[in-house]
Amino acid sequence: MSSLKQDTDAVTATIKHLASGFLDLSRKKMHVGIFPHARADGDALGSALALSDALEQLGSETTVFVDEEVVPSLQFLPQTDSVLLFTEDMSDRQLDLAIAVDLNTPDRLENRESLFSSAAQYAIVDHHVSNREDKQNELIYTKASSTSELVFRLISELEELSSRELFNDNIATLLIAGLMTDTGRFSYNNTTPRALRQAAWLIEKFTVNLATLTHELFERTTVTQLQIRGDVFASTKVAANGRILYASVPRDMLDKRNATDDDLDYLSSDMREADGVDVSILLRESANRSEIHGSVRSNSCLDAAAFSQLFGGGGHVRAAGFVIEDMTLEQAEAEVLAQAESMLDQCKIN
Repeated sequence: MSSLKQDTDAVTATIKHLASGFLDLSRKKMHVGIFPHARADGDALGSALALSDALEQLGSETTVFVDEEVVPSLQFLPQTDSVLLFTEDMSDRQLDLAIAVDLNTPDRLENRESLFSSAAQYAIVDHHVSNREDKQNELIYTKASSTSELVFRLISELEELSSRELFNDNIATLLIAGLMTDTGRFSYNNTTPRALRQAAWLIEKFTVNLATLTHELFERTTVTQLQIRGDVFASTKVAANGRILYASVPRDMLDKRNATDDDLDYLSSDMREADGVDVSILLRESANRSEIHGSVRSNSCLDAAAFSQLFGGGGHVRAAGFVIEDMTLEQAEAEVLAQAESMLDQCKIN
């Protein structure tokens, strides 16, 4: 698309197309599976549960499938007790529609990929950078602040098509949680006027406890989290004359504190805030030590999504992630730093 208007027109058309299809299936009481990405954050889980609530009201039998238990920091959200933890014996279930939210490649569903792929129909709702060709059943709009922003628009369209009020207190809380998560409490550059208008409307119309959302999503912590964050911060190093701040977290560091991967949430974003840092990189060893998970945040010309794609990952221009296999933590660190320095030098020249 060559202009924002064309982008907007295409997105509006896709929203109308998807909403019409969702409504038709709901009226037929079809079984819909909703799939947030693995290790779902506030946007993935919030948008999935909000869409599930709306479709249930319209007659669908909906199930939100996840690969792991909802992390403690998100268990306060409404309806999290309704998510279904996927097991292999669910692979042969027949879904009339599978909807992936906050991801655009099925491999991010991990164990649930086969169940998603076997559904009679599928749809995607996402805002991450994608190399996929445009399709009518795929709503992928990178100018949206979050997937929750897009799900808000879908539910609005469903309300118009069905002549029913679908938004409620739970949906409002879930969508604002998603909006806040991906915009950093409306402080990141990806915050859109539409996201702010949506949040204002939801707060005005429904009961949403912003103080609780802010505390649970951004401020609540544990002694373990404080300790592991201190360990990681103490181990940070600089490269590229201070333009890159990075840390590598071996599994032993986490095990020493009985910490989990979730205890490292937002750490790479905090590292990015150090004066003079253009790029922050956090690498951590997986629980079985077979993979290296990377998180990259950018303040500069370096495109975090393009950088992560070098390692099979993706995300946003300012925030992205990737997974490296068949390398030790030390090998991954050397390769990632070399690529980061090269890309920084190249984009500085351009």
